[in-house]
Amino acid sequence: MRERYEALLVDYADLLTVLFAFGQSNSNPANVNGDGIVDDADLLAVLLNFGSGC
Repeated sequence: MRERYEALLVDYADLLTVLFAFGQSNSNPANVNGDGIVDDADLLAVLLNFGSGC
């Protein structure tokens, strides 16, 4: 189980979530920006915040 502080970091699990959901348009936790589709904008948001806290 992840430690509490680790769960707040943007990490590989978040990156993989976006990559595996890429192109989906249903409600999805990988839709980071809330525009209704998991796309390059969501991937960029995760990459720019990788390793930082939420």
